[in-house]
Amino acid sequence: MLPAAALAGAGLLFLMYRQVFTRGAASVIEGTQTAVQQGLSHKTLQRDAQIRLNEFADRMRNMPSADLSAQNLGEEGTAYVVEALAFNNMCRALDLSKNGIGELGISALSQALPNAIIKTLVLNTNSISDTGVEALAKVLSGNTSIEKLDLGQNGIGDAGARALAEALKLNTTLLRLDLSGNAVDVEGAKALAEALGVNNTLRALSLSDNYLGEGGGRALAAALAANGSIKELSLRGNELGDAGVTALAEALQGRACQLEVLDLGNNSVTAEGAAALAAMLKTQTGLTSLTLYMNDLCDEGVDALAGALKASKGLTMLDLGGNNISEKGATTLATALKGHATLSTLELGSNPIGAGGAQKLVDIVKFDLPKITSFKLGWCKLGPQGARAISDLLMFNSTITLLDLRGNDFGNDGAIILGRGLRSSSMTKLSELDLGYNSIKDDGACAIAQALKANADSAPADLKLNSNYITRFGQVALSEAVDVVYEMTSGHETTVHF
Repeated sequence: MLPAAALAGAGLLFLMYRQVFTRGAASVIEGTQTAVQQGLSHKTLQRDAQIRLNEFADRMRNMPSADLSAQNLGEEGTAYVVEALAFNNMCRALDLSKNGIGELGISALSQALPNAIIKTLVLNTNSISDTGVEALAKVLSGNTSIEKLDLGQNGIGDAGARALAEALKLNTTLLRLDLSGNAVDVEGAKALAEALGVNNTLRALSLSDNYLGEGGGRALAAALAANGSIKELSLRGNELGDAGVTALAEALQGRACQLEVLDLGNNSVTAEGAAALAAMLKTQTGLTSLTLYMNDLCDEGVDALAGALKASKGLTMLDLGGNNISEKGATTLATALKGHATLSTLELGSNPIGAGGAQKLVDIVKFDLPKITSFKLGWCKLGPQGARAISDLLMFNSTITLLDLRGNDFGNDGAIILGRGLRSSSMTKLSELDLGYNSIKDDGACAIAQALKANADSAPADLKLNSNYITRFGQVALSEAVDVVYEMTSGHETTVHF
């Protein structure tokens, strides 16, 4: 027999062993259960993903237009759904933007396209890169269906641009190509320019926000002089400078094919470049849209453009925002634009035109621009005095649908003045009135609220009062006004944004 001490020790060892074993077994069981649950969850996720991808594929098979943008498809998901394009005689427009389709996805898409009838293909923001574009370009060279291709923001550089240029030399179907927001440099611009010398079907080209520089601008200028198809050209944000813009303007000046849309915003253009553009405008009489946003024209640049703008009676959109234009330049511009029968959009935001400049512009917008629908004077240093001119505009103009007045330091005094204009407003078509960033407080908010109640028929669909100093008191007053507008107009809805 074992001594009592030995028995006690053995019992203690047994007890410890049982506890350890029990804990270990429990841990194993718990781990097994977790693994099973994770496996089931993974299978469920796989099944849900499969169902979702099949829904997307069915949409492509059964609808003429499929919007699959921002669906987080990734490379493999894209490769799966684009199989639905094979021998598909239904889908003509496909949006796969913001899906991270990458090189694998674009490769699968490129293989499916020859058997599809897609006319519009949107692929922006997908990290396609040069390698992916090279695969797409091989298909594009012989494609006879795609008319609109958006490859914006895809990390495409000169190699990708060269591949697309070679495709454009052979393609006779593509009408619109968007390469904005990529990394195309001078060499890529030269390759595309060479293609434009051959291709005579491409109608619209956007290379905005790339790295063309003066050299790229000169290369495109030489090609455009001989090209007979490009009618819309967007080169915003390329640091072309006066030299690059002058080269383009001179090339376009003698061009037989009339340009309709030109965007040269954010290119460091001064009065020197404006003078070259003015000469171009005299011959390019078919231009309907001109964007020179965020350059450095100043009053001298407006003086250089004034005569040409006065003669450009076909303009429907003019954007001179962010050009350091003062009251003097605004006065010159008002004189030039007076009587333009087709102008519908006038953007002059971020120019220090002040109350005096606003008054000069309002004087023509009230009666002398019969088609004006969008008028933008945000961040123009109008102040309460400038609010008087806007109040006058509200009372007499009946065509404007969008009025942007952000950041003008109206304060309560300006808001009260605007309220008087809203009370007698003729703008029954006004869909958006933006008064954000104007230091408006409760008194100003209440004045606007009372005006909405007094003239419900002219209440805007969207009233934006973001980033002011309106407390709960002013918000309640405006909310009550919205209810009154709805009741008095039998259902007209106004949304106030704080």
